Amino acid sequence: IEPSLCIEARGSVHFRRAAAMSTAHYGRAVPLALRRFAQLPCALHSSSPSMAEAAAARGMPGMLRLPMDLPKGVHVVLLLNRRRQIEHCDSWLSVREAWERVLADRGLHREGEMQMYICCLLPRFWPLRWGWRWRMAQWQELLEEEAHTRVHLLSTTAWRKSGFHEQMQIPDDGRAYAMVLRNDGEILWASDDAFKEHLQEKAMVRVVKQECEYRTDEQERLLESSVKDGVLEKGAGAPAAEDASTAGAGAGADAAAKAPADAAELAS
Repeated sequence: IEPSLCIEARGSVHFRRAAAMSTAHYGRAVPLALRRFAQLPCALHSSSPSMAEAAAARGMPGMLRLPMDLPKGVHVVLLLNRRRQIEHCDSWLSVREAWERVLADRGLHREGEMQMYICCLLPRFWPLRWGWRWRMAQWQELLEEEAHTRVHLLSTTAWRKSGFHEQMQIPDDGRAYAMVLRNDGEILWASDDAFKEHLQEKAMVRVVKQECEYRTDEQERLLESSVKDGVLEKGAGAPAAEDASTAGAGAGADAAAKAPADAAELAS
């Protein structure tokens, strides 16, 4: 069943802003954008030095927890249930590049964000995992050959034990899921399988526009806050300046009064 796109008002106090977001119901009463991405520990197969250093700094070499260990900002996460679903990556690579380009053009891009994480949900049966690992090694070589430094390959076996799909309230029917989310778990967009440009482009553009507006408002709030802090600091420094000028005037008067006495002493 194809998920229907909808617009939901986000007026809850649990969210940092109130905005209409496009998302998918997946047959559930609660749209996915009103949920948080459930914690998912993963093995890191990416050869990116920065990713390896960050994992080592966390004391978990070779591991990454979605979404909390992601760099600050917005990212694309693709969850694969079948090896053939790797074909959907090309469409989501285009989405990632479009997001990055728009944010950079508007001066709103943050360092380290808009990376793509391909997470393979490994099966329980060990012989099937061997096939997955063989294919993942090939995918990793291809990523390195094509210099996709902002695309990372992950795998996890914890999704079944933790009841990941149940926590997310999405069907565990073998489909691939793609999500645009923040590192704090807030989901901005979700859909399944490949990105359907002819059906979803307008809704995705709306989400990007809302994110740009949010970041612009955030910058303005920070600027206003810094201006107010500067005015307060200037006001606090005014009495000190007045005291200094008063002290300087008093010292000048004392010197003027003392000058005739010094002159008389020199004359004598």
